[in-house]
Parts: sequence; structure tokens; C-alpha cells
Amino acid sequence: MRRRLVHSMSWLIGLVFVGTISGFSISRAQTSSPPTQPTIVPMIQLLSHPEKYEGQKVLTHGFLSMQSERENHLYLHKEDYRFALMNGVVLRLTQAQRERFEKLNLNYVPIEGTIHADVGGHDEGYCGEIVDVTRIESWAWGTLNKVPVKH
Repeated sequence: MRRRLVHSMSWLIGLVFVGTISGFSISRAQTSSPPTQPTIVPMIQLLSHPEKYEGQKVLTHGFLSMQSERENHLYLHKEDYRFALMNGVVLRLTQAQRERFEKLNLNYVPIEGTIHADVGGHDEGYCGEIVDVTRIESWAWGTLNKVPVKH
């Protein structure tokens, strides 16, 4: 009888322990959100339909132009920058970001940030803006068809 009682108590303690651990895992999963991966979007789609990506974190690529503190853009092509065409988006960069990414100016780059479709003020006419930029990287010519993604 004593042996059966000890065996039953062991099972009961084991079940309570497993229930506690699984309850902790479930509640932890519900309270912490997974890191959001950016949506990979070709620049031409951003230019065509920026409203489709409103508020989303995206990864795209284009030609980076940082001409002054207020003039930061990502163009579809180098020629769009060169001939002052508005085939691009405005980049909202902090001074620290400008200093950090300055060496990438006038190069093709992948960029990660959040899209806002409406642009006003002196940037009106551009298709949208990228804010909260989290990444701009150097991009080798041999990899233009491969957008690098962090895992």
C-alpha cells in the first residue's frame, strides 16, 4: 500500500511539474513577440504602390543619395539620381546614421526600414519615405539579384 501511495505521489508531482513548465512556456510565448523579419520588396513595387506597404518593415535596394542633412533618397537607378528624376523614396536618417553610412553614398545598397506612403513638404512628389532605418549595407555588383537577409 505504501509503495502504491509513493508511486501515485510521484506521478502527481511529475504532472504538476510538467503542467507548470508548459504553462510557463505558453504564457511566455504569448507575452513576447517574435522578432519581425522585413518583407523583401523590389524597389519598383515600392514606387508603384507604396500604400500597399504602409507601416511595414521592408528590405529593398536602390541607389543611395545623401546630398545634405535634409536630402537623403533611395533611387531606383543611378540615372534617376543623375538626371534628377523622382523615381525614388525619401530616407529619414539621423545625423548618426548619415555619418555611419556616408561611405556608401552614391552606391547601390540594400536598405531596411519602415515605409510611409505620404510625403509632404519639400519632398512632395516622391513616392514615399523610409523611416526607422535599421540597416544599409555595401552591396557587391555580383550579387544584385540576391538581396542579403539577416537570419
